Amino acid sequence: MSEAFQYIDILILAIIAGIVLLRLRSVLGRRTGHEKTDKTSYNYETPQQSSEEKIVTIEPKVASGSREDGWFDKDDFLRGASNAYETIVTNFENGNKDALKPLLSNEVLNSFTSVIDERNSKNETVEFNFIGIEKSEIVYKDLKKNPMEVTVKFISEMITCIKNSKDEVISGSLNQVQKITDVWTFEKIKDKKTSNWLLTATSD
Repeated sequence: MSEAFQYIDILILAIIAGIVLLRLRSVLGRRTGHEKTDKTSYNYETPQQSSEEKIVTIEPKVASGSREDGWFDKDDFLRGASNAYETIVTNFENGNKDALKPLLSNEVLNSFTSVIDERNSKNETVEFNFIGIEKSEIVYKDLKKNPMEVTVKFISEMITCIKNSKDEVISGSLNQVQKITDVWTFEKIKDKKTSNWLLTATSD
């Protein structure tokens, strides 16, 4: 009988313990790992930067400066020089001497005129098509001397063909695009408003 009473006592204690655990669970709840943390129960401080950490300041990119020597605008000059290059080459190949006069120095004009006159004397004709300028860049500039001087390197594409009086091709090709590299020097008289940039020298 005593052993039976002991088992009953143990059973009663187990039941009591189970009731207590259930009550605690209902009051405290279970932790699932997804509980929201109440931030008001913590003290937050501003994170301190390490003394060894380097601060890199990123400066805004500025468009490549085209203003040089105060008034000289490189981009504008190259645009004008490129237009002049196409105009001069086209009129030279087409033998239009009058259109070349305002763009060339006397020395270059005489040289171009001699070539045009020689072609005419041989009854040679030119068939020409200017494709475009692939690249232009200033390779030398001196704005302190007078006249001022700027040298530009042009890389262009064009189709040119010279035929003799029998309509035979003697130079170039009608079916092949040629890539041409020219280095031209332009000069302008300083402080003279009516002065234009003139082509004064050519090389390749």
